[in-house]
Amino acid sequence: MDLPPSTNKFFSTSPRREILYRCLYFFIIFFITIALYIYWQPLRNTSFTYSLVHITVENTALRLFFRLITILGSEGFFLILLSVIYWSINKSLGFWGLIIMPISIFVTSEIPKDIIKLPRPDVSGVTVTTYTFPSGHASGAVSVWGYLSVSLKKRWFWIFSIVIIALVSISRTMLGYHFLGDVLGGIVTGMVFLLFFFILAVIMAKKNLQTKPSTLKFIAIALPFVLSFLPATFAPNFMGYVAGACLGYLLQRDQLCFDTKGYWKQHMAKMLIGFSVLALIIPGCNYIFHPGIHILKFIQHTLATFWITYVAPLLFLKLRLVERIN
Repeated sequence: MDLPPSTNKFFSTSPRREILYRCLYFFIIFFITIALYIYWQPLRNTSFTYSLVHITVENTALRLFFRLITILGSEGFFLILLSVIYWSINKSLGFWGLIIMPISIFVTSEIPKDIIKLPRPDVSGVTVTTYTFPSGHASGAVSVWGYLSVSLKKRWFWIFSIVIIALVSISRTMLGYHFLGDVLGGIVTGMVFLLFFFILAVIMAKKNLQTKPSTLKFIAIALPFVLSFLPATFAPNFMGYVAGACLGYLLQRDQLCFDTKGYWKQHMAKMLIGFSVLALIIPGCNYIFHPGIHILKFIQHTLATFWITYVAPLLFLKLRLVERIN
């Protein structure tokens, strides 16, 4: 398996700017953490949350805007975005995004939620059965958009990502899904996760870790399956994503080695076919797989990313929508 994208310069190719941005990054983590500790009760103030929700209730256009914005931090949107990157732009970038997305949300949000068990705001018309702290949309947005920004190292994309992260976080409170403290907690946990991911990537690159393909394929399925039994609400979902992405990418690398380049008509055909089948798997399989059966939920989400990373590219090759790399 290809190693994660590693770099000693996370924010800028300029050494001075890199130091400045690193200091700012750590300051933001420290500042938000201290603010959560000191102002915990005010940041979970029900009256303040109601006042924000009331603004969107009174303004239909604003509510629609935030409903659209909040999608940019959802797992469904990330599956689509990362599929496009994997099929048509950069396989490695898309693959590691498909790994980061489920693991980051699982580790930084779902596990803490089920440990801390704080209730969501009691807002009329908002029904979410899971707990509230920290926000998965906020942590996921930081992890995925941050990962893409560090990988691309384009100033305009950094600015775009920061704006998206801020708007997604604000939308969760404006729509009544979270208290302000929840989204701040999600931002911090997402930033910490992203930091550890790239530090680990640098360490792995320096050690040049290599493992037999057969062993990797076994680990790709076995480890996520075992972790799917952790006592977290969506453990089989997120670990299924990881298993399918890892196994599919390994098989693709050994058997397909497709080229992401092509004409715009080929790219459009890939999106049409790829997303049509993905929609049948998620949420289509929800009508087939009982939500209470652990193994079936794991298989469903494994199939989703296995389709993205292996079966879809195989079909694209058969239809001559992509070419093999010699």
